[in-house]
Amino acid sequence: MDTVSEQQDLSRPPEAAARARGECPGTFGELLQGVLPDNRHFLVTLPIAARSVVEFEPAGTDRITASIGHKTKSCRAVQCFLGMFGMPPGGVLHFVSGLPVGKGLASSSSDMVAAIRAAARHYRLDAAPELIELILRFIEPTDGVMYDGIVSFFHREVMLEEKIGPTPRFTIVSADRGGECNTLHNSIRRETPAAVQQEYAELLDRLKGAVRAHDLRTIGAIATRSCELAQTANPHPHLGVMQKLCADLDALGLVATHSGTCLGLLLDAGTSRPQPQAALALERLAWHGIETRQFTTA
Repeated sequence: MDTVSEQQDLSRPPEAAARARGECPGTFGELLQGVLPDNRHFLVTLPIAARSVVEFEPAGTDRITASIGHKTKSCRAVQCFLGMFGMPPGGVLHFVSGLPVGKGLASSSSDMVAAIRAAARHYRLDAAPELIELILRFIEPTDGVMYDGIVSFFHREVMLEEKIGPTPRFTIVSADRGGECNTLHNSIRRETPAAVQQEYAELLDRLKGAVRAHDLRTIGAIATRSCELAQTANPHPHLGVMQKLCADLDALGLVATHSGTCLGLLLDAGTSRPQPQAALALERLAWHGIETRQFTTA
């Protein structure tokens, strides 16, 4: 059982203090993800405290490199950002801490956003969310983690749909089926029946109202429905266990990483109940032999 899970410490060398730092929170999957009647694919973010932290160090080279070799997308993003402002093209990205990969926590998106912010801070440039969105649009389908709070986002188009509101205080107990899910899962073409598309549109409207009204029960109910609808595309084997646990603990609902491997129990962190609820949930899931983590919202 991993109850820390806020972020992985990937190393921080002594000279790191001279570098510029950028950060970006991850998101525990999505409160809602689906397809609207106009066939546009959307998601609604759930920012968490776990985050990517990247430090930028300028270098007299003609390209961006990374301390972790496979972080090539972040290198591309920073290279593009620097080119837009006519800045020197060389530098090294040092990945100080990060999110678990392939779990649906927006690790790739958060890495790119944090890397751009680090380079922007070094050169005292404005890395506006709209500019970051534009850069990432040419790299891969992306969560809306460059924006604060809860947003609805066209992830395949990499385009903001709407800023919805601040993130409520949630504790999330995650059940992980194991393995990794590739980012390209979000690009797979599937047919969504018209009736389901209409339901997604109605759920999105209701969710926007619930976030703005701070109606946590309705948020939880909509997130749970999204989990159920997502089973056809990315089935979570622990759904039945989590549904029973949700009912037994009177939790707010369930939340899925729709293109990941985790299913979360949503608890209200604004009361005195989430800690005993979370402890019992972790104990029950461990009894089932399920890998667990615990998160809080950003």
